[in-house]
Amino acid sequence: MSRLLRVDEVAERLGLKSSTIRKMIFRRELPVVRPTKRAVRVREKDLEALVRFGYQPARREGR
Repeated sequence: MSRLLRVDEVAERLGLKSSTIRKMIFRRELPVVRPTKRAVRVREKDLEALVRFGYQPARREGR
């Protein structure tokens, strides 16, 4: 079974802010597991797949 990571752990591994990870989850770019009503977790294997396939945050244009 794959380890479940908290949002802050995912952010640390990717070098991003927790708010960015939450936005990715909201946009369904990153699948999550909800072990309880409030808790949000990311499977380690899903994070590894995201990195393996070369996820790069989109750059903001015009700023």
